Amino acid sequence: MAEEDLIFEIEGVDDGRGNSGDDSDDDEQYLICPITDYDDHNKTNKLCNRNYLKGKFCETSSSPVRSFNVKDVGGNRSTQRKPTRSLGERANSAQTMNKMKMNKFIDQDAWKHALEKAKHMPDPWAEFHLEEIETETATRYRYNAISGKWVEDEVLIKMAKQPFGRGAMRECYRTKKLSNFARHQQWKSASNYVAKRYIDSVDREVYFEDVRLQMDAKLWGEEYNRHKPPKQVDIMQMCILEMKNRPGKPLYHLEHYIEGKYIKYNSNSGFVRDENFRLTPQAFSHFTFERSAHQLIVVDIQGVGDLYTDPQIHTSSGIDFGDGNLGVRGMALFFHSHACNSICKKMGLTPFDLSVKEIEALEHAQNLLKTAKTMLRGTEEVCGSPRMRTLSGSRPPALCRLSENSGDENVNDNMFDSLPCSPSSWWSPREEMLGRSPMGWTIFNEVDNLHSEHSCSFGERRMSESGGDSGCPSERRSELDGEFADRANSNVRRYCESDEDSIRRDQHNEDKWNNYHASRAHSHWPSCVAVEVQRLNAIKQEKKIGQSILGKVHLAMVHYHEAGRFCNKLEEWDRESAIFHLEHAALCGELEAIVALSLIYLQLPHHILTDVTVEDSEQHRRTGFDYVLMAAEAGDRPSMIRAARAFDTGDSLSPDRAQDWKEALHWYSAALKMTDYDEGGEYDGTGDEPKCSLLARQAEIHMTGGFGTEPDPQAAGDLFTEAAEAAMASMKGKLANQYYQRAEEAWALMEE
Repeated sequence: MAEEDLIFEIEGVDDGRGNSGDDSDDDEQYLICPITDYDDHNKTNKLCNRNYLKGKFCETSSSPVRSFNVKDVGGNRSTQRKPTRSLGERANSAQTMNKMKMNKFIDQDAWKHALEKAKHMPDPWAEFHLEEIETETATRYRYNAISGKWVEDEVLIKMAKQPFGRGAMRECYRTKKLSNFARHQQWKSASNYVAKRYIDSVDREVYFEDVRLQMDAKLWGEEYNRHKPPKQVDIMQMCILEMKNRPGKPLYHLEHYIEGKYIKYNSNSGFVRDENFRLTPQAFSHFTFERSAHQLIVVDIQGVGDLYTDPQIHTSSGIDFGDGNLGVRGMALFFHSHACNSICKKMGLTPFDLSVKEIEALEHAQNLLKTAKTMLRGTEEVCGSPRMRTLSGSRPPALCRLSENSGDENVNDNMFDSLPCSPSSWWSPREEMLGRSPMGWTIFNEVDNLHSEHSCSFGERRMSESGGDSGCPSERRSELDGEFADRANSNVRRYCESDEDSIRRDQHNEDKWNNYHASRAHSHWPSCVAVEVQRLNAIKQEKKIGQSILGKVHLAMVHYHEAGRFCNKLEEWDRESAIFHLEHAALCGELEAIVALSLIYLQLPHHILTDVTVEDSEQHRRTGFDYVLMAAEAGDRPSMIRAARAFDTGDSLSPDRAQDWKEALHWYSAALKMTDYDEGGEYDGTGDEPKCSLLARQAEIHMTGGFGTEPDPQAAGDLFTEAAEAAMASMKGKLANQYYQRAEEAWALMEE
């Protein structure tokens, strides 16, 4: 095998310290150079050196300085001065230097040994004689996830005529590709690849979207690695081949062939594998959710060891990344089956709020955590720590392509330094609701433990094994393709050649990366509602409603419970857990949840959890009316009218409040100002009050006075006249005449 065809870069071989906590099938640890850390001056066929990498990527601003510059008396030049050291210190320094040199020679021997071993590794596809197949010229498209640009070139390949694997959506072909750096066409030593194409005809853009997804996920893998987890992860490089000499110029995805035991760890629909249970894949998915400020989560983790391929990204908007992007529904499916493990806790990831029954259902997953072999190393960094800047000095990767409406541009990390110690009264109807829901459940569970354990951060369900080659069903997307059947029960072999490395960054792209939304450089939004409420309290009140992705995830959990997704067909769905998540969604400012809770507690018809009822009690009526006021404050017009009617007539008013016409006038006026509520600007539909009737009721209050208001015949006459004009505009002439008559009566009172 030629040197330029070496397909991996090795972090170290037998460095004398051993490898504790290895939970994969391979004993050798490899380092795939990340695309955001690419050095333009490095030669492509130069192996990475452990000491060089540590010196380059592990330096911090707190490193001790052994020398300093001092300006001389003349002030014209600087001289170098070194601190004075004793004889013993010099001897120790000499011994250290000798030891470092010895280790360097040992490492060089290890590199040479690994190099020779790699050259003589047998080709697992030798028996198929791919070198005898006709050579084809293909156009290759590679994607730079940082700049968002595509790079095009031509490559020489040999592809088998028949597929060797077939999945639900794609079929796979054995392929060899000649390195663009090879001086001779030595096909026997060319790297092995897998070319995949969709069985059914799809739009050509689907191929490009798949590559963008995988390269963006690769960036998130590198962001995860910067936090020094026990085991690093990487995601396979993928590009597109256009067979320009074939009819129709068909497209193929091209990936390096991974030889080894292929395992699917989780899916895009909540599946978590029981056999060979791993901590790293689950912690990586959880990390991406918090590190991206809830804007996305990387799931569908599968591959050999911690070298993953074909992931899926759920985004908060549900846009981009193909049909497998289930949006907040996919996030809800992940957290319903996720039990935080030791890596999650060590990296400061907060548990997602689950009900007592849901936690009990995860007891099996908790037992599996005890079987995992990964051991913490003590060097893990807390997610979003200021020390863990991206090497470009800016925000986490791949967020620029997401919809920006899920976050407030004015939010920055300084807000987390001054968060209030408890949610504001606007968010919770009563002070006692902060710690316990009206149903008696704890709302902010585990917050105290989180605060004490990570001060810098505040504070299985097993699916049916039918369909797909892996027995791990997914929604709207193939879980696995058939090429993996040929990979089992072998030693891991990772391929990566020089011309297949990630595209290098130019200075323009780096500047773009550094300057894009620098305010989110260390964004880290925990997964628990308690911290989310405090974050929302730090932004403007009018932007709180609907701005919490976490609230939308909890609301998606409600819909899944109501649809029976989390129970067997013959079982009753969990109503208590549904209410639990509905209350958490309301605390996060999700208007639909706030309105639904107000109707449930007031014993009124509701469209969410329609068959759920609560006991009619004074406490529940009080809670229901508090939710009505919250919804009215949030801009829900029916809730405004409901609050106005309650203060006006006293019906449905909570026991601790009295009839107050001043408050009624306030909410009537607020409802009248919302003229853009529907397409026509009127409210003649079922369940809504028309504009003319609200104006007329305001006029009646001003005409008679009482309950905190004084009679005002002039205002009453004007309001009756406005009500008459609104009735005429709605083609209600008889009602308009009545309002004109009432206006005359009001003005007559003014003359008296």
